[in-house]
Amino acid sequence: MRVKRFVADTAQQAIIRVKQELGKDALILHSRPFKEGGFMGLFSKKRYEVLAAVDNSETMRMLSISKERSENTTDKKQPLFKSEQDLILPELEKVKQELNEIKQAIEGVSEQVRFKAKELSAPLSSAVEKEIRDTMIRTYPIKLSNHPTVVALVGPTGVGKTTTIAKLAANFALFEGKSVGLITIDTYRIAAVEQLKTYSEIINLPIEVVYTAAEFKKALNNLEEKELILVDTAGRSQKNKQQIRELKHFFNGRRLDETHLVLSANTKLEDLLETADSFQEIDFNRLIFTKLDETNSLSNVFEVAERLNIPMSYVTTGQSVPEDIEVATFEALKRFAGKECINA
Repeated sequence: MRVKRFVADTAQQAIIRVKQELGKDALILHSRPFKEGGFMGLFSKKRYEVLAAVDNSETMRMLSISKERSENTTDKKQPLFKSEQDLILPELEKVKQELNEIKQAIEGVSEQVRFKAKELSAPLSSAVEKEIRDTMIRTYPIKLSNHPTVVALVGPTGVGKTTTIAKLAANFALFEGKSVGLITIDTYRIAAVEQLKTYSEIINLPIEVVYTAAEFKKALNNLEEKELILVDTAGRSQKNKQQIRELKHFFNGRRLDETHLVLSANTKLEDLLETADSFQEIDFNRLIFTKLDETNSLSNVFEVAERLNIPMSYVTTGQSVPEDIEVATFEALKRFAGKECINA
């Protein structure tokens, strides 16, 4: 994995540089505005810093070979061949060293950014506010209980489930002081597993990687001392009923306190409703909307929430971990919703 820091005058320019140098598959690990130059705070210039990473193709090739070999044998814990270890281990060690800066950034984030609505940029009329409140029927963030609270995130591909898991884990572990464990059954994408492993190392959380329903049950037992267990799942197309049934098979007979369906706010209404209908088989009971920063209208978000009559838990507003996530309160949505959004 290659990690690089980019600095530009605007966030958009920094992102463009990331895509130009690291490619479209680059992962945004951290971003922040800062002031540069000037004298004693005067005449300084506002700049933007983005920390991004991209998978080393050779490393990922070897990991893919390892995964294929493990899938073709009854022993899924078979170790890598020595030549593969010699290639992969130095790369992973390099990642740990380069990501030390990310760990410091995460630990230094102000407590004020966690799950807290920011000041409204502009007031809305009382009629608009009432319509939003009527649509936002209930808001239920994750609620911990006396026993380990098991929370799974499900949804289609590309909506940001893994990054959302990382944000939740960082906030509960670093800011709330809760004991957190991670489980990933997203074994279709090696990059997703490695991404969550990297976050777990940064935050110092245990992680279990499972391939079967039996292993999932065992992983829950291994983490039974934790207050919160977050489960990451592979993206499933709403049109592939078989994949959704496979995911349901993982959960059958295992206790899940909450199942959050993750949807992207920049998806058209027809696809959002089709996705929600397909995933009803998994009995999700919360909604998370991601990418509020990538759309000019939240009318689809309000429409889906109203039609499904299912509580919303969180919204995400960017790719930075752990900052860009908030409880889906009226105030949080109000900042991103204008009159044109309600009347669209």
